[in-house]
Amino acid sequence: MKHSPRIRFAVDPIFKEELEKLPWSIPVADWHRRGVNMLSVKRGISRHEVVFVNTGRFSFCIKEISEEVSKKEVWHYEQLLLLGLHTLVPAGYIVREEEPFAITTPVGIQYQDNFISHTITVLVNNVLPDSLLYSRNFRSETRRKIWDAIIRLFVQLHSNGIYWGDASLANTLIKFEKQMVPFVGPRTILIAYLSDAETIEIRPLLSSSMREEDLKFFYESMDWINEDLRKAGIVRNDADMEEDKAYIGGRYALLYDVEMKKKKFELQTSFSIDLFLGSIFNPEYVDQFLQHIEEHKWYMSERLKEDVSLSTATRDWYETIFVPVCELFRSEHILELFRGKTAAELYIEIMNNKYYLSEFAGKDVGMIAAMNDYAIKFGAAEHNKTLLAHLTESMMKILGRKEAMLLS
Repeated sequence: MKHSPRIRFAVDPIFKEELEKLPWSIPVADWHRRGVNMLSVKRGISRHEVVFVNTGRFSFCIKEISEEVSKKEVWHYEQLLLLGLHTLVPAGYIVREEEPFAITTPVGIQYQDNFISHTITVLVNNVLPDSLLYSRNFRSETRRKIWDAIIRLFVQLHSNGIYWGDASLANTLIKFEKQMVPFVGPRTILIAYLSDAETIEIRPLLSSSMREEDLKFFYESMDWINEDLRKAGIVRNDADMEEDKAYIGGRYALLYDVEMKKKKFELQTSFSIDLFLGSIFNPEYVDQFLQHIEEHKWYMSERLKEDVSLSTATRDWYETIFVPVCELFRSEHILELFRGKTAAELYIEIMNNKYYLSEFAGKDVGMIAAMNDYAIKFGAAEHNKTLLAHLTESMMKILGRKEAMLLS
């Protein structure tokens, strides 16, 4: 009599009713014979049997693997999501218990468990495997936008103590998403998703050697896929590949430095740069923000005749200086004079200009003088004198008496 497999469900209750409709008693490779709605999804290279299905309300990616790995991988996905990282949403895992294997040993026949597990994740819409994008002969600028998405994923993983372990193009998905940029609005950017969490390790802190090993493995994955493409008749320029590797390494080092400085800034000020100011891609900008806030702390303490905390000064600076100035940039369409800049970038570059002008003058020249000088340097002043005059008057109201004294 043929053994009827036992099916064990370890899935989120939200998805259980839909998942119970699927024929778990047979291998996923045979599901198309049972009328399952199989989806044709572009995918990267996988070592395991992977299928994509729709059950009505949901679409899933299902991977056949061992139960031990399924448990670990689902837990990894959950931890990554709790950290706010871009990865797949796990629905859980389902195990099919087949007849045990009979193994002949010196002491007789022994039986080994024959469990086939399935890691189930919710299908992410409108994504492409990065290995597929890699096969396209994009221009250098477009390639770098794709690499930037991968680099941001690396930085977020490593700065949170996560070792990828199998960092490769095959385990990455790319998606266009809209993100809200403070004082600018929605902006479409490329986001990289980690799509395989089997090998990750979560640690309190990641050593530099482990970070380097992750990047080295990723470079090797580029070589492997490049060789596969050669065999398929798709030839990429070797010089482009070496240029890409150099770009990834240099950009990663820069953005990792930025991320660690932002984390330190947040510990000092209890204030999130990403949430309130927006993305920053230069580590010196974090230092400049902190310097400006410390100056504001000094002025606040002098005015109140008591020492205020850095956290209190940061909030006050944000609400009384940064927000009004950036709102002014937006309402007066100042960002249109400096295409490609965010409000935070424009603010900090004017602030940096203020620092250098003050060093040259031997005194604090103030934000307004620095803004006007910045506009002149970048050609925005000549045809916009009326607008800049109005902006100066408005900034005077925000920045107050100290700025008026500096201009006199």
